Amino acid sequence: MSDFILHFDTAAFEQLDQFALLVCQHYNLGNQGDWFGTFRGGLNGFYARLYGVALHYQTVHVWLPTVRSPKEIEYHLASIFFNLDSAIECLTFALNALGYAAMPSSFRDVSDVRALKRICPKDLLGDPSTNPPRLPLAGYATIFPNVQLLWQRKLILLNRIVEQHDVSKHRKTIFVGGMARLDPPIGFYESLSIPDDVAIRAQFWPMAEIILQNDPKLPRAERTPQPAADHVHLETLATEFVDFIRGMGNKALTDAQATIAIPEQSLGPPS
Repeated sequence: MSDFILHFDTAAFEQLDQFALLVCQHYNLGNQGDWFGTFRGGLNGFYARLYGVALHYQTVHVWLPTVRSPKEIEYHLASIFFNLDSAIECLTFALNALGYAAMPSSFRDVSDVRALKRICPKDLLGDPSTNPPRLPLAGYATIFPNVQLLWQRKLILLNRIVEQHDVSKHRKTIFVGGMARLDPPIGFYESLSIPDDVAIRAQFWPMAEIILQNDPKLPRAERTPQPAADHVHLETLATEFVDFIRGMGNKALTDAQATIAIPEQSLGPPS
């Protein structure tokens, strides 16, 4: 990452798409219920959400010839978390479709509208908070064991994304503060005829660091000031998410190739 640009490595997902295309051929597992269309739709939705994350992340951090305001920062921050959360959801949708091709009884049925509505990340992770605890779908341990393990290891990251999105979507603003950039490009103020007045120039400062509220669903009356050492920053979360996506792609591809057996290993007429 340089100059607040997020670079998502999706090369392994593109290889996974080609593997799924091979799997859906009639001489391999076929395309029952058009699972491949469901898979590719989820994957393309995932790509679009990553684009959204990168776009809003860069915009809130870069120098622009316009006045910045807290409501603009909130807009970009809420949009970042929508896209982060939706990227995870779309990826789950895609993985379920590929898993369904290999083990229809152990994943959500892509031809059933009610089953499609139930696809969610809890299919991989389960939910210990319910009574009785919700277990992950059995197919993930068989088809995507390393993906499931990675998600379990990154549970704090995933929960933080979901919580921030939930609060911004249903409750209130999530922008609580941070630090502005003080490194304008050479001639920035002069090109806009902005006087040498900090109060005026401050209106143009983009963000350098955005603080995220710990436990954003906690009632305000129960909040206590956060020590600086406990601050969670958007920039740290974004870097971790970029690494998570790279790892996810590699593990999803490796898992699928290792666990989904197909007769023919290349596209074209069966040998």
